Amino acid sequence: MKSPLAAFLLALLAFGALRAAELPAYTPDSNAPRSAVPAAYTWDVSPLFASDADFDQALVKLRQDIPALAQFAGRLSDPAALFNCLDRYFQLHLDANKLTLYANLRQNIALTDDTAGALVQRSLAAMDELMQAATFIRREMLALPAGAVPAAVAAEPRLQPYRAYIENLQRRSSRVLSADAERALGLLGDNLWAEIDLNELPSGYEDTHGAIMSELPLPQIKDAAGKEVQLTLSNYSRLRASPDREVRRAAVAGLFGTLRKHEQSLAGTLAGQIKLDVAYARARGYDTALAAYLDKDNVSPAVYDNLVNTVNAHLPLLHRYIALRRQILGLPDVRFYDLYIPLVAGVEKDIPFAEAQKILPAALKPLGEEYGRRLVEGLDPKNGWLDLYPHKDKRSGAFSASTYGPHPWVFMNYQNSLDDMSTLAHEYGHALHSDLAMKAQSYPDYRYTTILAEIASTCNETLLSDYLLARTNDRAERIYLLVERLESIRQTIFRQTMFAEFERAVHTLHEQGVPLTAGKLEETYRDLVKRYYGPGFTMGEDDGLEWAYIPHFYYKYYVYAYATGLSSGIAIADRVRELGEPAVQDYLGMLKGGCAQPPLELLKSAGVDLTTPAPIESAMRSFERTLDEVESLLAK
Repeated sequence: MKSPLAAFLLALLAFGALRAAELPAYTPDSNAPRSAVPAAYTWDVSPLFASDADFDQALVKLRQDIPALAQFAGRLSDPAALFNCLDRYFQLHLDANKLTLYANLRQNIALTDDTAGALVQRSLAAMDELMQAATFIRREMLALPAGAVPAAVAAEPRLQPYRAYIENLQRRSSRVLSADAERALGLLGDNLWAEIDLNELPSGYEDTHGAIMSELPLPQIKDAAGKEVQLTLSNYSRLRASPDREVRRAAVAGLFGTLRKHEQSLAGTLAGQIKLDVAYARARGYDTALAAYLDKDNVSPAVYDNLVNTVNAHLPLLHRYIALRRQILGLPDVRFYDLYIPLVAGVEKDIPFAEAQKILPAALKPLGEEYGRRLVEGLDPKNGWLDLYPHKDKRSGAFSASTYGPHPWVFMNYQNSLDDMSTLAHEYGHALHSDLAMKAQSYPDYRYTTILAEIASTCNETLLSDYLLARTNDRAERIYLLVERLESIRQTIFRQTMFAEFERAVHTLHEQGVPLTAGKLEETYRDLVKRYYGPGFTMGEDDGLEWAYIPHFYYKYYVYAYATGLSSGIAIADRVRELGEPAVQDYLGMLKGGCAQPPLELLKSAGVDLTTPAPIESAMRSFERTLDEVESLLAK
């Protein structure tokens, strides 16, 4: 007899059979060439450029047009000249963004294609050229006297779309240095003032970390069948989650043992990044790198501290979950390699894309007709948003990317699992956030900031989880879905907050003059792991080396946004369920706001205040309720 959830999924697929029949059948195969994937499941980048030749022409034109910006130098106190300069600059900026996006989309589906790699390097060089040519714009706008912006907008109303951009720059006017110092910092790649998120443009240290990781001589290990397999960064996560504990142990030991042999190089690389972060911050007069990088988004360090403190106050819940894992798995102890094995076996459903294509609009129906209509359009492969399936030479993982004007693009490696469907919901949250913002705002105001980046994505995941739970009474399936929710909160709030605490700690150590040796980095990370996972967790000898594996520590205070994002997403989903349409409109208003207002104000308009513990406590209550239900179901 089929379970209620399985029957529901089959009925939903039958309901969508006509649409599904229009899509070619395909079984995902990560070793297949791209040519084997039906074109219907690959994205269309022609809204950017129809070909590499068109890219080349646009790049040549951009580089020819950049020098014309210099005609406005020394004239920006005049409102008309200021408008003409900003209008021209942002058009060039948009042109450069289209180039970098096209190049990155090309490269991510063809990692070993030298042509695609060259497109990325050439586009980044052009963006850098534009940034260098535009340094006078920031300098002159920051020199404008108090009250000059409202007066300029009154004299030249066409400046209104640039008002928030100018005011946000002037907010940090005390951080401006002399012209020579600004020029020097610009040449060194100072990213505290960039209009784009330079986490998208890897630093030299991040590139070095990636190169070291890609060349790690990982060992062979035995899989569950006793067969020798080569451990790689690609299969590490899968082997770490193996039902066979010895396979899990060997995978973690293989990676961490190899990291141990390269810890000095990896420590030097991370220390170099941290020193650079602190140097940029100090050059501009900030007390800490944390204050500098959060100030870019107009966020106080108190928000970061509030997250860390609130999560730490609820660590007993995580300790309780570790004990639950030990109970369900029947283990003598819980070690690092026991954290990722699914707690319920035999429940995972095969969810082809045609099913997910129907389930997601139904699950996200609470967000209203406007959101749902655009979601359906984006999920339709014929509209070119989606690159769906894995193939040889394609990057792993998933992301959404956009630039102003065309539709967003969604990159997936969909393999028909519930986790894949949840990832699809997550990435379409990003995509529709960008889509709604660009339709409501001008180009300078459409890009949302770091602290808002993970809210729409995690709100979608929460609503999908609610939807699936509401449609099953099967005990095993319910435990499975509830544990998925626990894991989401563990990995996205608890674990990312631990990362955020490590990032703050190691920057603080350098700011205090403490050398960032491999031993100090390991000690700092090890102490955090012990505190977060508690007395029921058994530390392995090399567990404190995980810091060396994590690329996020090169992202300059980004990881905290995952934790605040899921906390906010849960709070917003709760509010939508409780209040209905008014909460939906508040939420859509936030999504459409882009960066036209300070991010914390936009979030408050959606009913979430991250300056207080309330949103994080809401997520902790969700975690506790879920724990209660799982424990109750296990007791039956």
